[in-house]
Amino acid sequence: MIFTPYSDEANVINMIRRFRNEDYALIRLTHTMIDKNNLDANGILRDLLFDWELVDYDQLENGGSHGISYDALFIQDGKTESVKLKFYKVANDRSDRRFSIETIKQRMEKGEINEGDLLYISVYRQSTGYPLIYLINLTHNIPSENDLLNAIGVDAITNLFYKIRPRLQKIVNSGFIDNSKGPGHIDPKDVGDTLEFLLGITTNNRTDADCQGLIEIKSKGSSGTLDTLFTLRPRFEGTRVADYEPKDRYRVSAFTRLYGYDSDAHSGYNSLYITIGSIEAPHNNQGFYLNVNDEAKRVNIIWTDPKTGNREVAAYWSFNDLRQQLYLKHPSTLWVKAESREINGMGQFKYDEIEFSREPQFTTFLSLIKEGIITYDWRGYTTKTGPYSGKNHGNAWRIKPTARTYLFGEIERVKL
Repeated sequence: MIFTPYSDEANVINMIRRFRNEDYALIRLTHTMIDKNNLDANGILRDLLFDWELVDYDQLENGGSHGISYDALFIQDGKTESVKLKFYKVANDRSDRRFSIETIKQRMEKGEINEGDLLYISVYRQSTGYPLIYLINLTHNIPSENDLLNAIGVDAITNLFYKIRPRLQKIVNSGFIDNSKGPGHIDPKDVGDTLEFLLGITTNNRTDADCQGLIEIKSKGSSGTLDTLFTLRPRFEGTRVADYEPKDRYRVSAFTRLYGYDSDAHSGYNSLYITIGSIEAPHNNQGFYLNVNDEAKRVNIIWTDPKTGNREVAAYWSFNDLRQQLYLKHPSTLWVKAESREINGMGQFKYDEIEFSREPQFTTFLSLIKEGIITYDWRGYTTKTGPYSGKNHGNAWRIKPTARTYLFGEIERVKL
């Protein structure tokens, strides 16, 4: 069962996740759960315990005597106590998955736990390397930020953010700053490169997040342009591209050769500079659109032949590939807005607005593709025949800035 928090409970969850961003489970307490001390171990909780290698319910034998017990932290307003949790399967035909909280009835008598309260259950890794379960009542006896910090500290992302925050503050308060590459025309990437230089981040082509693999830095000057999420080339197995080009490393160029158009800028070459969206909003005139195939667990690039109207899968991504790259690139993200100007041939940037988001939701990512809000850009040109020669500009998945909150949830405006 999925438990939906009320607005005040959701605010507490947002507070918790400013410090620790591990997965969590929610349990809405009923009278029977408290009275019999047999709380439902729902699928989300079971997955959480399994992922941390704490409990595998499928391996448990029926009966409380075969259960597994752990000491956990119960974090409340002004105090944190150790409480024993026991995870077990009921000795009945259904083998119901349950868990118990030590002295839960006494805690109800004290007002620490009540019928209808929503419990937040999560796990974090201690400095010793061992995982520790913790509980928070989101409805009553809510801990303060200091209570949380004293009990469970902060995760690696929050810790890194605190470390770079003074540098961000200095950057924001410094006004216009010279382009890190020196004098010359301002290129779109210069605003981000300069910010990374100021933060001490070496310019690179990392596949994970820019700052120690934990925080992605996204900076741009124009609010009207789309936000780049990540670059990821599609797969071509089983497509016309694969039939044409046996070597996988050349297939991106082969795609441009097969489906591109005569290049105006490069005589004798084929170009393909298009945005690909959903079938309702394809964003291009070359017959391409994105199709989310839930059954095959793929996102396909579909091409429609303008002569015959026949459709074919031109390329595709597996859900697993997309999910992995989305989470790898965006464990957390700093979204930085900047003004730009040029003084005596020197480009300058003024960084004046910073937002911070945590991990996105992959299911939402797929939904936004279907809605045409997330699109894919193909950018490149190559020769028409013979050896491939040209350029690929890093084809990328992009999102409308106004839709960030849908994908990333709560986005915090950083006050500096």
